[in-house]
Amino acid sequence: MKRRAFITNTAAVSALPFLPKLSSGISVNSKGIEELLHKYLPVNFYRDGLDLSPTLYAQLLELLTQEKGFEPDAYGLGGMIHQFEEKVALVLGKEKAIFMPTGTLANHIALRKHCTTNKRAIVQYESHINRDSGDCATTLSGINLITLGSKNSIYTLDELQSLLKDNQNGKVKTPIGVLSLETPIRRKNLQRIPFSEIETITSVAKENNIALHLDGARLYIDAAFSGKDIKEYTKLFDTVYLSMYKSFNAVSGAILAGSKKIIDGLHNERRMFGGGLPSSWQQIAIADYFFDNYANRYSKALEQFDVFKSLIEKSEKFQISALKNGSSVFKLTSKKSINAVQLKKSLTKEQIFLPNWNEKDQCFYIKVNDSLVYNNMQKVAKLFLKL
Repeated sequence: MKRRAFITNTAAVSALPFLPKLSSGISVNSKGIEELLHKYLPVNFYRDGLDLSPTLYAQLLELLTQEKGFEPDAYGLGGMIHQFEEKVALVLGKEKAIFMPTGTLANHIALRKHCTTNKRAIVQYESHINRDSGDCATTLSGINLITLGSKNSIYTLDELQSLLKDNQNGKVKTPIGVLSLETPIRRKNLQRIPFSEIETITSVAKENNIALHLDGARLYIDAAFSGKDIKEYTKLFDTVYLSMYKSFNAVSGAILAGSKKIIDGLHNERRMFGGGLPSSWQQIAIADYFFDNYANRYSKALEQFDVFKSLIEKSEKFQISALKNGSSVFKLTSKKSINAVQLKKSLTKEQIFLPNWNEKDQCFYIKVNDSLVYNNMQKVAKLFLKL
């Protein structure tokens, strides 16, 4: 594992020189990329994706830009970015998609589009839109967020129906423009909204002529644990946001998908809000590579996690538990007294990265991601048990 130490040091960019074009001994294709990942990628239990170091990210870009047909974009238009937008739209079952530099902007513009006239939006209290977006929808677009669910992952049907009934009784009519759902929910350890509840909530919204937006930043993770096809989710919503860095390893970026009527012309609003980047191929090239075959790769990651779980539980030193309505976050506890800080520090030296110890719950909340695919879980478990 120590052979990977240099690759995670952000100051060590010079430690691994750029691969000479067409002369590195590694073919400029997916095989070459897979070889790099198997050789240099550490294990991380704290991110949604691979957490590529700057050095490794640059190496992958070097390979990807040599692929036949590679063509950079200009201000988010044309080139490979257009091809990627079309690909994602097709997979999501939508007519059109557009790249956004951040998920915050993707969510904001979606709500803004749905609330042109009706300026109210229903969101979960614990949603990213409500808790982590700096009141952008209200401040910049005059949208009034109505929050439901308090500290719970999702509100009840009774709460929703009560709100809708009450909203009709105002002296001045204030129709609701959109209902947004986030699943899995970041602030709730990536708990999922059960699919049956998503269907019920969206059905009620449609009955009340309310548009629907899905904050699907981690949609592919949700689907991996629900067993549902991606399109089973997206067909319920008018717009869908998908993160490009959480599962698909770009340094930033998002996709917003919907009908042509909704998406057409949004590059103008993207630029109006400061999102007209001169180029975005650096994000798209990486996201495009990892977007393909993600479901199969994540399935392998879950198999690898099962191997790891079995081995460390067999030792009777640790236990790994799933969360209620959980997805990729698991609770790692110790059956014996351990120095959690020292364990984390020691494993870091072996290129196995843990999140911080949760003092309140006396556990590590670890995440499953596809870094497990590129590592030997028997060796990882052995190092866990050795320390």
